[in-house]
Amino acid sequence: MFYVAAREMGAYYYKGEAVYKPGTFFAGGGERALVGDKAYGAVRALDVETGKMKWEFRLQSPPWAGVLATAGGVVFGGSNEGNFFAIDAATGKALWDFQTGGAIEANPISFLIDGIQHVAIAAGQALFVFGLPSAEMER
Repeated sequence: MFYVAAREMGAYYYKGEAVYKPGTFFAGGGERALVGDKAYGAVRALDVETGKMKWEFRLQSPPWAGVLATAGGVVFGGSNEGNFFAIDAATGKALWDFQTGGAIEANPISFLIDGIQHVAIAAGQALFVFGLPSAEMER
């Protein structure tokens, strides 16, 4: 499966004058949403052999964050509204949700510390880190 965060929206894109300043956002243009467009976002699971969509997890608005798929069958993602969530990779059903209080525009990451798997996300001006339960810990 291939998991992707999708931005479903129409917009006008334009080129503009831009002065590069190190450490700041640099785009050389911009985007203006279409008036009346019913924009939304989604996390989608696509079959890599056929390209067909297997499931879709709808989001309130088009996301800027990407997703993280794990070998344990969980897909993590975040929304503009500040929700950090976990989805079942096989079904697209919500498993867990945490309101961070800030927009999520970064990709989730995962790492191991002392044998414990963690997942982290930057949201607003904060970094959230969660320890994930393992099968051994649940026994």
